[in-house]
Formats: sequence, C-alpha cells, structure tokens
Amino acid sequence: MKKIILMTAAFLMLAAATAFGAQAGGQGAGVKIGYVDLQRALNECNAGKAAKADLQGMMKQLQSTIDQKVSETEKLKAELEKQALVLSPEARKQKQDAIEKLTKETQALISNSNSEMQKKQRLKEIAILKKIKAVIDDIGTKGDYLVILPADVILYSRNGIEVTDEVISRVNQMGSKSAPRAPAKSGK
Repeated sequence: MKKIILMTAAFLMLAAATAFGAQAGGQGAGVKIGYVDLQRALNECNAGKAAKADLQGMMKQLQSTIDQKVSETEKLKAELEKQALVLSPEARKQKQDAIEKLTKETQALISNSNSEMQKKQRLKEIAILKKIKAVIDDIGTKGDYLVILPADVILYSRNGIEVTDEVISRVNQMGSKSAPRAPAKSGK
C-alpha cells in the first residue's frame, strides 16, 4: 500500500513537473528531476556499515546466550534419559519441570532478542535516514532540482539524474565531520 501511495505521489509530481516545464518555456525547460536508491545509500554509507557491524556484534552476543541456554536444556534432557529408571517419580518430575522452564526461558529469550534487535535496527536506520534526508534536501536545493524521488518508485526515467553516489559521499562527509566533535576548523 505504501509503495502504491509513493508511486502515485511520484506520478503526480512528474505530471506537475511536466506542466511546470510547459509553462516555463515548453518541453521541460529547466526542470531537473533526480532519484536516489535509498536502500543502497543506507547500506553503503559509513554510518550504515557501522550500524550493521554493531548489530551483528550484538546478535553474536545474544546468540551465545541462547546457545548456552540450549546447551543447558540438552544437558538436563540427557541426564533425565540416563537416570530415568533410577529416579523417583518426584525427582523425575522436578527434572522435567526444570527442562520445561529452561525451554520456556530460551523461547522467551529468542523472542525478546528478535524484538530488541528489530527495535535497535529501526532506530539506527531512522537516524541514518535523517542524515540522508538532510543531504538530499541540500542536493535538491543547491542543484535546483524540482524533485528527488526514491529509485524504487521510478518505473522509467529518460532524463532523471541518479544522485545516490553523491548522497553516500556527502553522508560519509557528515559522519567524519560530526564524529569527533572537536574544536571548529578555522578557515571555513
């Protein structure tokens, strides 16, 4: 549904650009339309790469904890199988309850870990997309673009200008300038 809305908006903007071009001297004179591959910009900018590495590190830690719980559960199951004949019914019931409890804890940990990872990924993506949006706004303003659209809503473009590489480069420059937050550079 969101893609349909975006495509409709893109179509309306292009129709307006065509009408604007006709009023400004015909045949789209002076109308610049750009497009950007947002997913590529997100994945290829330094901030996106760092976020991905950070999320992978967190995932490894969570996976280690999950593996540990699974190992504990398997160990208890093996003990129960070995001792099943010699255990009293109460002791057998305690071991089965402990196995069920560990299994539920493991399932809850997996569920919580997935939710937490998705939340952190969304927050990181939103922060990076805000930088990307600011760069696109600046490119649009300084480059005198009528509109810059996401590439995934473009079905055809004869005269559109892809600005993805410029967006990635400028987002990377933003990151390198804002990362240290050192004293302001003189001469600029």
